[in-house]
Amino acid sequence: MQALKQAQQRVANEKKKQNEKKRKAENHHKYIMGGIIVKYFPDCYRYDEGEGELNRILSVALQTRECQQVISKIKAESRETTPPQPTLPNAVNESVGGTE
Repeated sequence: MQALKQAQQRVANEKKKQNEKKRKAENHHKYIMGGIIVKYFPDCYRYDEGEGELNRILSVALQTRECQQVISKIKAESRETTPPQPTLPNAVNESVGGTE
C-alpha cells in the first residue's frame, strides 16, 4: 500500500512540474506579446478599461491584406529555415477576440 501511495505521489509531482512548465511558457509568451503591442502601439494603455477595444483594433489590423501577406511570408521563411515549433494552445484565441 505504501508503494502505491509513493507512486501516486510521484505521478502527482510530475504532473505538477509539467503544469508549472506549461504555465511558465504561457506567461512568457503573454509577456512577449504584451511587449510587442506596447512597442508598436504605445497608445494601447488608453484602452485599459476593457480588452474589447484593443481586441477590435488588433483583429482588424491582423486581417488587413498587408498584414496577412507579411504573416504568410514569415511563415514560409520559417518553414525553410527551422523545423516546426510547438504552439501554445489558444494563443490566437486569447490575443484576438478571446475571453479571459
